Amino acid sequence: MSTRVEVYASLDSEREYQEQCAVRAGTVPGTVRPHSVEEFALYMEDYLHELRHQLSRNWTPDRKPTTQMLDTLRKVTALGVACMEQHGAPHRCRD
Repeated sequence: MSTRVEVYASLDSEREYQEQCAVRAGTVPGTVRPHSVEEFALYMEDYLHELRHQLSRNWTPDRKPTTQMLDTLRKVTALGVACMEQHGAPHRCRD
């Protein structure tokens, strides 16, 4: 188990990695055309599909996720964070 602080630190590290990849690909920080919400949804769906393959092909009797599975889940979640960075992150209303 991880604390929420540890989870958010992991997501921050993934976002930093994603941004470094963009720079290595020749993107100047702050000049990237934002991806649409639809594009982010497709990227996330693609990685979720990969995660489903990992889950179905690496089943263990104790049902513990592998590091590879958790890495993919971190990537999917960080893509959602990147989407909210570009398009807004409204807070949940309390009813």
